[in-house]
Amino acid sequence: MPKLYAHFLLPLVLLVGAPVTVPAPRDPASADALPSTRAASAAEPDALRLKLMHELQIAQDPGPPAEIALSITASSARASEWLAAPLATDRLLAAILIFLLLNIAALVLSSIAMRFQRESVQRRRERFRARWEPLLYGRMSGDDDPLPCLARSERMMFLTLWLQLQGYVRDEAAQALVRAGRELDLREYVLRLLNDRSDWKRVVAMRAAASLRLEEACAGLLAKIAQDRPKSSLAAARALLQINPELGFAGLQRALSHLEWSPVAMVGIVKAGGSRAVQMLAQLVRSAPPGGAKQVVRLIEMIEDDSALPALRERLLSNQDDEETAAILHALGRLGGAKDRETALGFLAHASWLVRMQSASALGSLGAEPDCDRLLPLLRDGNWWVRYRSGQSLLRIKGPAAIAALRDGESDPYAREMLDRVLSEER
Repeated sequence: MPKLYAHFLLPLVLLVGAPVTVPAPRDPASADALPSTRAASAAEPDALRLKLMHELQIAQDPGPPAEIALSITASSARASEWLAAPLATDRLLAAILIFLLLNIAALVLSSIAMRFQRESVQRRRERFRARWEPLLYGRMSGDDDPLPCLARSERMMFLTLWLQLQGYVRDEAAQALVRAGRELDLREYVLRLLNDRSDWKRVVAMRAAASLRLEEACAGLLAKIAQDRPKSSLAAARALLQINPELGFAGLQRALSHLEWSPVAMVGIVKAGGSRAVQMLAQLVRSAPPGGAKQVVRLIEMIEDDSALPALRERLLSNQDDEETAAILHALGRLGGAKDRETALGFLAHASWLVRMQSASALGSLGAEPDCDRLLPLLRDGNWWVRYRSGQSLLRIKGPAAIAALRDGESDPYAREMLDRVLSEER
């Protein structure tokens, strides 16, 4: 405890209780005595320090006087650091506060600037539409008034408005809009925009090139189909089909080879190509390697064009891939007719549960009353999905009342449970 007193209390005494010498007014008469007075004043702190050291040595005998002197010096230094620490902390906190305030002010100012910019762009677009919409509507109505010059900064706004209006009109009105676009000589701008860094601007340029039938864009569009940019590549395939159908079919075939693309994204493109595109799909089904026609088969089914049915039937007879067989059976169930009924019946005993399930499902739309005897054994199949699709097909063919009676007389628990399930879903 005495040592702790020496380390903490003594420096405080030395800092607070040390005498402060205030110089008195200088007296010329006592100038000779000034040096001795200064010497006496300077000796007083040393005398006080030696006296305290002597008292501590008597109280606890801590050791040699040198150790006490070192302890007092270290304690004095720590006390000085402790008194200076709050000043450094305050400066640091003040700097952090100023930094935060400046950042908040910068964020607020940038937000205000961006808002003003958006409002300015919106007002500019509104003024543009108010000037150009009546002119384009007039062209669609048959007016032949010359169009005003289009400023360079307005070309993208014009393309956006022009393509938007084309999506709402057909036939003569659409042709009038195309003539208006050609009159404004947008060819060079559209071709340059095809290589813009923005995906959105490239897609706008592709649609504009298709509307203007720019043959010069075909090579670039064909190259973009093979790029790893699905949205841009699909837009390029659609545009190419509209400009040059032959090149478009080649590009579409290349696009269909990308299995990661969903058939949903391809439906609009194939429809844009018309009946020739469906014929091309049928040819792809016939020439695809084993197991490689699943994507094309799903696409044909989604288009709902039965002109490709002969190719599907040919593929099914020689097919050895279970997944592809199941996909063709599913397509036949949606697009096929009475002549496909026997085909579906022939796959009810297939080794793959996937094929059995799709053949049973197809009979729900292709089957007749005599086919129920072929479906009833599938209610006891080891696969749940086969039992479920068989129960659904039986319900479509026989009706709820007959299925209820069949359920009541069924002894197999799996078959009875599935018939009860499809009946509950019907209600």
